[in-house]
Amino acid sequence: MPQPAPGVVFVPAAKNVSLVSMPWNSVIRPSIQVGILRSLAESEGWQADARYSYLDFYGLAQRMLGFSDEKWSEAYELVSEKLYHLSVGDWIFSCRRGDAERREAYFAQLRARRVDDASIELVDALREVADRHVERTAEAMLQSAPDVVGFTSMFSQNGPSLAVAERLRELGYGGVIVLGGSNCEGSMGRALLANYPAVDAIVDGPGEDAFVALLRQAEAGGPLRTRGRLVTRLPADDDARAAPLTASDLDVPTPNYDGFFEQLHAAGLHSLEPEITLPVEFSRGCWWGAKTHCTFCGLNGATMAYRSKNPDTVADELRHLMDRYGVLDFFAVDNILDLKYLDTALPLVEKLNTDHSLFFEVKANMEWADIRAVRRAGVRSVQPGIESLSTEGLRHLRKGATAYQNIRFLLGCAEYGVRADWNILTGYPHETPDSLKAQLDVVASLTHLTPPHITLIRFDRFSPYVEAPESYGLTLTSPLPGYQYAYPRLSPEDLWDIAYHFEGDFTDDPDNGPVRRRLAARVRLWRAHHESARFTYRLGFDSLTLTDERPGLPSHTTTLRGEEARLFRAVVGGTRFRDLQGQEWQGERWDQALETLRTWRRKRWVYIEGTKVIALAVREQPSAYRTPPPKGTPRRARTPVPLTLTARP
Repeated sequence: MPQPAPGVVFVPAAKNVSLVSMPWNSVIRPSIQVGILRSLAESEGWQADARYSYLDFYGLAQRMLGFSDEKWSEAYELVSEKLYHLSVGDWIFSCRRGDAERREAYFAQLRARRVDDASIELVDALREVADRHVERTAEAMLQSAPDVVGFTSMFSQNGPSLAVAERLRELGYGGVIVLGGSNCEGSMGRALLANYPAVDAIVDGPGEDAFVALLRQAEAGGPLRTRGRLVTRLPADDDARAAPLTASDLDVPTPNYDGFFEQLHAAGLHSLEPEITLPVEFSRGCWWGAKTHCTFCGLNGATMAYRSKNPDTVADELRHLMDRYGVLDFFAVDNILDLKYLDTALPLVEKLNTDHSLFFEVKANMEWADIRAVRRAGVRSVQPGIESLSTEGLRHLRKGATAYQNIRFLLGCAEYGVRADWNILTGYPHETPDSLKAQLDVVASLTHLTPPHITLIRFDRFSPYVEAPESYGLTLTSPLPGYQYAYPRLSPEDLWDIAYHFEGDFTDDPDNGPVRRRLAARVRLWRAHHESARFTYRLGFDSLTLTDERPGLPSHTTTLRGEEARLFRAVVGGTRFRDLQGQEWQGERWDQALETLRTWRRKRWVYIEGTKVIALAVREQPSAYRTPPPKGTPRRARTPVPLTLTARP
């Protein structure tokens, strides 16, 4: 820094921090990490420049490739989501100028993983886009002259973030560069710090306190030192280790998304504005994982302790974001919904009386009354931790649920208009043909419900599978193969430290493979025919009408009356045999009712597990609430309803 002339009072430059989120973040969501850190920086008196650089990349790539909106949207999703596990997004940036031999070796790896040539051509073409984007981003950041540059990194953002950090150093940037986010937790962040000199510090875990500590050290001048979750190349000058997290209120500011929409327009992405969903965060950690850690889950690392925001603040935060940005759709990044919110925060959200929508991750053991409550508060979609429709499989995955509970949850979502986005996991240690066959059988009954995705298990850092593989008869063999190509300079030891996903060997029942393929094929058919599938009930005074149009099952409309109608009504939403016996079905009547339930099970009208039973039909929406058909649509003939006239008393 030049020295002031004698007699001139030197005024320090303003404290500027640049907060950056690189590709491959979703372009219809601002980065919540950038939003929260901007609020923190400004509360510390710093001027914060929030850079949603993935928007610039998205617009630049579409122009350079000459793709239509739809084609480029699909291509971006291919790289950011579908090919994520092959490290494609990282490789495009880290090897944008790589030699031909390494390039061909990587493409051979992609082909071995069944990536088609058209996708490989796209990946190759994106290297030039990445190179230009890195140059533009680094030059723009130098012009703003920040004292601190903070990159937030998760999923495939390491390659892009490191590329810009290194280019900044090549162009002479002498300020502080820090990297934070889930890619920096544990050994992953320390491996980044050890192998990339362009980075001065990383944040290991929750970043708010560490970020404030960094800003204060940068403002004070002098070398950066490790403090709590802020990790640098110099040790702490006192006993400033990270305090263990305890269950308490989550105290983080409302994210500041100012500038996101300006950058969206500057990148020429006006057409995306109606699709924008704002991320919100009301809790961290996992209350179920703190009790019983699901075997496959690598979320939270050393920060499993569950803490949530004061319920009185939730509705106020949503109101503020709706008022400030004019957006009504929200995506909660919480690992799991705080069930206490059902009685505290969500009733206050319902009282906002706005047409907002919320997404939450939830546990699938919620009661139907809970599902109805969250729907009334605007929760339109959820990701339940279902993972399997086999009670045996759920036990091996340590999910703390049964197939009955999972099916009941899916039916409850259909009943109250909540979309469930869920998975069936397969290929895990101790999976059996019986658990697969149980799911193969039940999916034929559920085709009127939202279909799942079939997901082959991966072994993730911080999960019990990786932390204690021997407990599951598992041997970890290597990081997923994409890492060695995305990080070509790292040693095998460093790759182990930086990787999040691993491959492993275990003894698998040879009969599993064919059944897995049959299950996957059945789910593909489910997805293909779901739109035309229907299984509904409609209640009359002393009757109940079932309409069954599920693929592969006999189509019919059946009207139940009298005792059969009452029995079916009693099992809607699920119940136990003993509760039925405690009503009107006792003695010989119970024997008859049980035989009726078993007959209905053979017809796939009900699902029975042990002594619990639930109707599989979903309530038909009354015609007054249906969307009217287009004008001129031929009317379907009404199904005749048999009349039973009785004389008035």
